[in-house]
Amino acid sequence: MNDKKNMLIAVVVAFCLAATLFALRTYGAVSYNPWWDLTEDGKIDIADLARESAAFGTLGNPAKNVTIAGRANKLAYSVKNVVITAGSYFTSDPILVDGYSKMTVSLVFVCDGPEFDYWLWSGHDSSTFAFLADTFDETALGVINSKTYDVMNMYIKIRVRNPQAFEGYLSVDVYLIP
Repeated sequence: MNDKKNMLIAVVVAFCLAATLFALRTYGAVSYNPWWDLTEDGKIDIADLARESAAFGTLGNPAKNVTIAGRANKLAYSVKNVVITAGSYFTSDPILVDGYSKMTVSLVFVCDGPEFDYWLWSGHDSSTFAFLADTFDETALGVINSKTYDVMNMYIKIRVRNPQAFEGYLSVDVYLIP
């Protein structure tokens, strides 16, 4: 009887060990996810867990509109150092934004003049943009001009004008936020 009991215990221990190794291997296969890396140090560890634990039990308003900076999940459009000659325009291709709640548009324009002009069009059809969503003048040169918008249509198009007498260099990034 004692041998049967020892055999049963050995089988149960072997099963538990195998299940544990399987679970470790399965969960170890999870790839790095930057949303879980709260300390933004390139690894998910106890420091990230401690930071999350510090917020446990806090209360707030779940209906509050919150913009999460630095946590966009998809770079939808990017151009770097496009030359815009004096008095001319840059117009992006249609950018699909459908299915996302917010988008962040970041612009850097470098020129010898004091300003550049910016327009954002939004619409349902990739060939026609009837809705002017935003415009601003006299934006800062040589720094990142960034703005987050609610996504209200399927496509956007960006236009930047160089009103200066000198050519300038434009970089544009559009990030989509779920």
